[in-house]
Amino acid sequence: MLKHVGKIDKQGRIELPEKMRKECGLVPETDVLIELKDDGIFIKPKLATTPITQRIAEMDLPVSDWKEMEKEIEEGHLK
Repeated sequence: MLKHVGKIDKQGRIELPEKMRKECGLVPETDVLIELKDDGIFIKPKLATTPITQRIAEMDLPVSDWKEMEKEIEEGHLK
């Protein structure tokens, strides 16, 4: 387990050591998810989510089902 004692600067930033960033796959401009839990703050890379249109396309649905799916999306039933 890697440990590091750091400081929060006046802008609220915390510098993460390079070895920790590499270990977690955090490269510059990586989106991170910051979670506050009972036992601490957790920072981890935010996983990319597949757009719903791509997920629907991968279902290989007939065209009639696409129209129903589009209607439900527009009505806010699917996200």
